[in-house]
Amino acid sequence: MSKGCWKFDGNDQALYIDIEEDSDDVRQRTVYSCWNDLPDILLEEIFSYLTIRERYYASLVCKSWYHAFKLQRVWSLFVLEDRTLTRGKFNYYSGWEYVLDHMRTSMCLNKVGKNFRTLIFEPMLNFYNLFEFMNMISWYTEKQGSDNTSVAGVGTLIRRLKFTFPCNMANRDDHERIRVFGTGGKLLEALKRLMGNLANLRCLELIDLMLDNREAIHLLDEVCTGCTETLSKLVLINATRNRCPLLHVGVFLNLNILVISPQNLHEDVIELLGYTKLRHLHILQNRYSPVDSTVQLPKIDAWRKMKANNPHLLVHFELESSKPTDFALPVDVALQDGAIPCYSIVMDNPNTKHSAFTLTTHGAYFESTLRVYAFKGLSRYYQHKNFSKRLDEALVRFCKSCPNLHTLMVRDKISTATILQIVKTAKNLRCLFVRRNVILKRFDGAWSKMNNWTPEHYQWLKINSRSYEDTEKEVSKVLGYRWHMLSEKEFKNQQLNIYT
Repeated sequence: MSKGCWKFDGNDQALYIDIEEDSDDVRQRTVYSCWNDLPDILLEEIFSYLTIRERYYASLVCKSWYHAFKLQRVWSLFVLEDRTLTRGKFNYYSGWEYVLDHMRTSMCLNKVGKNFRTLIFEPMLNFYNLFEFMNMISWYTEKQGSDNTSVAGVGTLIRRLKFTFPCNMANRDDHERIRVFGTGGKLLEALKRLMGNLANLRCLELIDLMLDNREAIHLLDEVCTGCTETLSKLVLINATRNRCPLLHVGVFLNLNILVISPQNLHEDVIELLGYTKLRHLHILQNRYSPVDSTVQLPKIDAWRKMKANNPHLLVHFELESSKPTDFALPVDVALQDGAIPCYSIVMDNPNTKHSAFTLTTHGAYFESTLRVYAFKGLSRYYQHKNFSKRLDEALVRFCKSCPNLHTLMVRDKISTATILQIVKTAKNLRCLFVRRNVILKRFDGAWSKMNNWTPEHYQWLKINSRSYEDTEKEVSKVLGYRWHMLSEKEFKNQQLNIYT
C-alpha cells in the first residue's frame, strides 16, 4: 500500500495525495535546508504573523516547528473574527453557516489560552459566535483549573482588550450609507462579564457600542471594581448614541490616556479628570458620531478647574469621517482665553474641504498650546490652482499665530514658495508632510503684494521655488535633516507622533 496524506485545496475540500518513495540514490543526492534549526526567537516572530490555520499547518512540518507552535509569544495576540475556531453547519433557512466549534475552542484555550496578552474582537456579524466565545473565556477565567475541564492561567495575563461592534451592519456593503444600530442585552452582559474577570487590564478599548443611556451608565461597573489602579489607557468611542456623561472615567487614578467621544463628556467629567494623573485626553469623532447641534463641549469653567488641578493634561481633537457633509466639533463656541490646553488637531476627512476660516479660528484660540496640526488622507475634492482660492496665505498666517507648532501635515494644493515661507515662519517646526503630486512649482506673485519682504528674502524664495529639488534642499537646511516631499502612498500611510 502506497503512502499518502490528506490536504486541503483552495476550496477547503479534503484531498488524498499519494506519496512516492524516493530511491536510495535520490536520498543521498538530496540536500535539505536548515529551516528546522531556526532559533525559537525567530520562530516566535514568524509564527506571530500567521493565522491560526497557517500556524497549525506549519506545526506539521517538523518537531522544531511543532514546538514553536506552543511558544508564549506566538499567542500573545489573539484576534477573533467571524470564522475563527468555527465549523460548517447546515441550516434549512439560511443554508451553510459557520458556528463556533466548542470542542476546538476548548482545546485552544486549554493549550495556549494562558499565553494570551492581547484579546481583540473584530466587528463580527455572527453574534452567536461572539457571545459563546466571550462566555467560554470568562468561564475559564473564573474556574482557573478548579475542575478537570479547565486549566489555570487563562485570562490572567491579558493586558489589553479591544471590542468593536459593527454598528453599521445593515449597510456594510455600502459605506456611504449609514444606518446605526447599537448593542445591548445578552451580548452586553457577556462583554461586562468578560471585563470583570480580566483583573490585570492595562488597556481597554470599546468602540461603537452605541448603547442606550440606561445601559451606558453601568457599562464600566465591573471594570471599576478590579482595575481602578491598574488601567492606564481607556478608549470609549461612541459608547452611546445620544448625549450621556460617563462619570466612570474619573475613577481610574493612574489613567494616562483617555480617548472619548464628545457626547460622553460633561462638566462633571472634566472636573473629575483634573484629580487624576491623566496626561492625554483625546476627543474623537468618527463617521458614526452624532454631528447635530446638541453635541457641545463642556463649559469653560470646567476646563479652567481641570487645568488648575492637572496642569500637565493635554487635549487632542481628532476627526475621522468619509462624508463631505460632516463638520468638525464646534470648538469655537467654548474656547476663550486659551481655557482648553489643546495640543493637537488631526482631521482625517478627505472628502471635506476646509476653508481659511477654519485655520484662522484654530490658530486664534490655540495659539499658545498647539503643537500638531494635520489634514490626513488623500483629498477627494477639486482643488483650484488660483492663489486666492487656495490655503497658502491662511497656512502661513496660521504658522505665524502658532509659534510653538512642531508638526504640520497638509494635503491641499500649495506652491513650492509657500512651503519655503512656512518653514521660515514657523520657527519651531520640525516635521512637515506634503504631497508631491499636488505641489505647484511656482512663485506666486501675490506674495510680494501682501508682505514687506527684504530683497534678499524675495530673491531666495523666487530662486529656490523653481524646482522641487531646490525646495527640498532649502527646507532640509532649515529643518536640520534631509527632507523630501511624500508620494501618495507615503502620505496616506504616514503615522503622526502627537506625543512629541
